[in-house]
Amino acid sequence: MKAAVLTLLLLTPTLHAQTVEERLAKLEAEVRELREENRDLRARLGVKSEIKPVVAVQPVGRETKLAVGGLIQAQAEAGGRVDARFSDDNDRLFLRRARLNAQGAFAEHFDFKVELDLAGSLSAASGLRGQATDAHLTWNRHPSAKVRIGQFKAPFGYETLFSDSVLATPERTLGSDRLALGRQIGVQLFGDFPQRRVAYAVGAFNGTGTNTSLNDDEGFVAAARLSGTILDREPLRWSAGVNGFRGDDRNAAVAPELGFANNVFRGERDAFGVDTQFVAGPFELWLERLQSRFDPEAGNAREATSHMVFGIWSVTGRIQAVARWDELEANGNELTTWTVGTNYLIKGNDLKLQLHWLKSDDDSRVIARMQTIF
Repeated sequence: MKAAVLTLLLLTPTLHAQTVEERLAKLEAEVRELREENRDLRARLGVKSEIKPVVAVQPVGRETKLAVGGLIQAQAEAGGRVDARFSDDNDRLFLRRARLNAQGAFAEHFDFKVELDLAGSLSAASGLRGQATDAHLTWNRHPSAKVRIGQFKAPFGYETLFSDSVLATPERTLGSDRLALGRQIGVQLFGDFPQRRVAYAVGAFNGTGTNTSLNDDEGFVAAARLSGTILDREPLRWSAGVNGFRGDDRNAAVAPELGFANNVFRGERDAFGVDTQFVAGPFELWLERLQSRFDPEAGNAREATSHMVFGIWSVTGRIQAVARWDELEANGNELTTWTVGTNYLIKGNDLKLQLHWLKSDDDSRVIARMQTIF
């Protein structure tokens, strides 16, 4: 009996060793099969076996936040010359805007933005080159008293201040383009108060336009805007704003509709504007009036006035119907323009299609646009 037990104990390790070896062999065979299946699947999908390391873009400075983005607006037009902003009545395909931007923030309550536009011309242009749209630095320690310096939109004109990428029409009104200051180099104090019911901005600017370091006199153009929300009770919202500017110019470029020689003005100019916006569920209505007075050093004073009525109806979450009437009165002449169209928001304003018809006293034109924000 003792001999049998001893024999069994001696044989057990051998049997156990044989079982482990068999299991290892079986696992190795299964691994080979999986490798072959994986190789075959990669070949069918066209996936390269080489795995490249992930490359991370690192900021050069010490900012805590950095974001890079851009905007492309590809446009097609057909029809006549609606107003003087269009060089001719030729049909065309072109890039209305092609922008790249970088913006970020520092922990010390500073933020910045730099944006280049590689197209950016409504009139016919050749030899396109990149130019700055926004390039500014902002101290934002106090929401009610922020300071910005650089190039940005001067605080005058609600439609002008509205972002190009979210505007419901392909182009702004002629009055906004002609009477507002647009982007200028300057410094501005601005902010809003608790719950953002009231906002203000006041600044001093060279007044000589975009992408120029020239100031044509020893003074600055002063501009200011005050806006607020009067009613905010779903689904109703009512807001309004007032703005104005004043400057003494020596060589300022002005609208051709004013009739000054070579479209250059020398003298005092001031402007005033009022606007209001109503929102009722899917309906939105904008009203705006801008008025400018030009008092030249030689000759008689001239005035220009712009009116706009703008309606937007969100038919569905993706489809908008748009109608706008605007009129510019300058130097005794009037030009009225109607704009009707539709927007298809494939992915909000990040990816959208626009089809609009413009009809003025002079002619009509169709504009189709595809936009992407990245």
